[in-house]
Amino acid sequence: MWKKLSKWWQRSQQPLAPEIQKFEQTMVINQQNYLIAVAQQRDVADVFAVEEAAYHGFAPWPLEVFADEIARTNERLYLILRATTTNEIVAYAGAVFAAGAKDAHVTNLAVLPAWQRQGLAQALLTYMMSLAVQHYYQSMTLEVQVDNSEARQLYQKLGFNDLRLRRDYYGPGVDAQEMRVSLGGEL
Repeated sequence: MWKKLSKWWQRSQQPLAPEIQKFEQTMVINQQNYLIAVAQQRDVADVFAVEEAAYHGFAPWPLEVFADEIARTNERLYLILRATTTNEIVAYAGAVFAAGAKDAHVTNLAVLPAWQRQGLAQALLTYMMSLAVQHYYQSMTLEVQVDNSEARQLYQKLGFNDLRLRRDYYGPGVDAQEMRVSLGGEL
């Protein structure tokens, strides 16, 4: 009991270990080398560019929001995936690991169009899910546009199930499907 309480207390104070906020490593995806690292303020413009390209010139959040999100390292984690051949940020994912919460929440996941369908989104999301398990989160949630069938198929492949429909979530007439995957990370 004391061990569980101690783990809960640590997580409630700082949901992500400080060493996670500074890591980077090489990752091989489909025989291509990438550097996966925590996004820094110097990466904000590149992350924003990935978002704009993935959403066909429209970023749902302004640049300042990305800067703020990336700066909130106590319970936000933004990972970038950099192609080692070009040194370009080609994908990123963001998630909230809130203190005391049972669910981690994916805020963003985007891949440059030229790099899509190569397993990058799956690799980033799988990595985020593993971090959530390591930090004792019981589940992970996200929202996806109802008509984004490719993304929904990926999420279902990773175990996400439909939770509820959120009407007009992305604007008038643009609904989101909230999805959840159980991670089994109970204390």
